[in-house]
Amino acid sequence: MPPPSKPILALLLLGTSATAFLAGRQSAPDANERVLQELASQRAVLDTLLARTAAPPDAHRDVEPPSKASSTPAPSAPSMGTEPSPRSLAAVQEGQRLIDAALQVRRWTKEDGQAFRAALVDMTPDQRGEAMRRFFTTINSQALDVRTGGAPF
Repeated sequence: MPPPSKPILALLLLGTSATAFLAGRQSAPDANERVLQELASQRAVLDTLLARTAAPPDAHRDVEPPSKASSTPAPSAPSMGTEPSPRSLAAVQEGQRLIDAALQVRRWTKEDGQAFRAALVDMTPDQRGEAMRRFFTTINSQALDVRTGGAPF
């Protein structure tokens, strides 16, 4: 028969450990609030960077033949207060479709990135910012496995 001090010692050790663990949990700072504050500051930085970002160069757009280009006026860039063009609305839909399709298979490939980049070219700056915000949020939530071997788009 073991001496009575061993079970008492084991209970005392277990009780002390549990008490120390619970005391540490109560005195720890609220990590969720700190994370939410950090996310808010990161969003502010992202908004600032997106506001500074100029439209990408037109080098990726298809060039029309000179005969057709001279007969139709060149499309003007949408200004604040006008409705987006049908081309930019189609680009927004294509960007959303790409993200939704990737979410279904939980994978973002190099081809997805190239198609998303092509869609971004036709979007207005506000639409581009919103599409990029949705894409980055999706990536950061780890809902997608990025398999591009480099930049995601």
